[in-house]
Amino acid sequence: MEEAKVQEMRDMSLEEEDLIRRLHRILGDRWEMIAGRLLNRTAEEVEKYWKIKEIENLEKNKIYKPICTKLSPSFKFSMDN
Repeated sequence: MEEAKVQEMRDMSLEEEDLIRRLHRILGDRWEMIAGRLLNRTAEEVEKYWKIKEIENLEKNKIYKPICTKLSPSFKFSMDN
């Protein structure tokens, strides 16, 4: 059941995605007002969709820290086996 809801949220058209993005920039987190501009979409659905997209964007743009930042002077790197 939950998978169906997530799939339904992901099935937004490109026009809906663009409108949500533009309206969120103007209105912020006023999901009722944003959903009012979309046909057959509830505020909860739009908010969940936005949160999913936000998490995906954070994961895509995540910067991983290196394991070690400083090598000891005794470390020797060699390409020979």
